[in-house]
Amino acid sequence: MTCNKHFFILKDLAESESDDQLQIITLRNPATGKPTKYLLRNDDQDLYELNCFSESNRSWFINESVCSNGKIFLPTRIDPLFLAIPYLEKNCDGKAVPLDHILVDDEFPHTSRLVKPCSRSGQLALISDEKRAGDICAYKYNEDKLMDWLRRKCIRLEQALGKERKFSRSHNFIKEEKENEREVGEMLQYAHGIVSDYLSLEHSKKLSTAVGIPEEKVQNKRKSTAELEVSQIKKIKKEEIHETTPIKPVEKKVSAKSKALAKAASGTKSIASFFKK
Repeated sequence: MTCNKHFFILKDLAESESDDQLQIITLRNPATGKPTKYLLRNDDQDLYELNCFSESNRSWFINESVCSNGKIFLPTRIDPLFLAIPYLEKNCDGKAVPLDHILVDDEFPHTSRLVKPCSRSGQLALISDEKRAGDICAYKYNEDKLMDWLRRKCIRLEQALGKERKFSRSHNFIKEEKENEREVGEMLQYAHGIVSDYLSLEHSKKLSTAVGIPEEKVQNKRKSTAELEVSQIKKIKKEEIHETTPIKPVEKKVSAKSKALAKAASGTKSIASFFKK
């Protein structure tokens, strides 16, 4: 017997919290602009991104049933301001606009549900200028505030990574044994890379300048899936082609001594000829 279920690992889940209070919605990814799944809980107050771990030939046994979908979903908290940045830049760059008019997207109607988490505790004022007129509160995009907010996030993340000593290289995942052998600013580059996962390429480059990372050391992590697939196809094709170049015969050099022996042996009979009848 199979059932259509999904396996989630969620921290601090209350026993009284029902499935209706956990709602999965589709929003625009702030870095790529593509549809991405997110989780809302606590009456739209808390926003989570959904990270999926999937392997082939994996299932779950749940009580007396089998869940053929063996994926593991790991919801992790995300600052909703990251998702608001593209809309602030687009809709209120030159004028102050109320938040419910900023977070509007015809392709992603659930974007309006970001109003609650973004307006909580005046967080939006960290990346924009707040204008009030009576009960109306409007916001105007402020890039200087945004860069300062992102820079402080990078610094705090760098300190947290250094404190926990949980650093690994992105390519070979070899943990450094001696902290003093690390390059100066290497941890900051790693923190910048994590924050840049939620930023456009343009903002990522500006952030690297704000935190003092040389541009040549900033890795472009915005390679599209299509580009990755093309490069993978090219790699496979290259491995499948086995072109060979004809090998020219190597002429052996004959020494003068060998030539003299060959000349002396010309016209003489071989030893085997003496044993023939």
